[in-house]
Amino acid sequence: MKLTIETKFRNLLICLLIIAFGIVTYSLDLYPGGYQLDYYSEAQSFTLTKKDILHSEQYKIDKTEISMLKVLLIDNEITVIKSLWLLSIMLFCTWLNNLFILLEQEKIKPALLISAIYVVIFVVATFVYIDRLNFMNEVIGRLVV
Repeated sequence: MKLTIETKFRNLLICLLIIAFGIVTYSLDLYPGGYQLDYYSEAQSFTLTKKDILHSEQYKIDKTEISMLKVLLIDNEITVIKSLWLLSIMLFCTWLNNLFILLEQEKIKPALLISAIYVVIFVVATFVYIDRLNFMNEVIGRLVV
């Protein structure tokens, strides 16, 4: 069974919408557990902003040798978390697209197999995401106090 033009267009539209959502959340730092570092806000301190959907908190961190190392570690963790978030969105788009194609072709067994593989990937990615976020929160908790 061949894919129709409407099906291809729908799959492409779904992928484009999910990727656009990922790019917007990535560029605006709206990913879950969103943090943003401002190195240049003041000469003697860093500003760390934790953004949630409904509110945000700002922390001022004095510039010392130890705090600079911890801020660089936090910056690295922010990059890893944002990349993992964007990768998860793209994986979700790929899974959804593959699922629609296989179900339209009435291939149930491959659709179930692909879905099982993606569920395992999502579970592992979620645990890694939560672990990184907890580690970053621990570093921030020790740095701010």
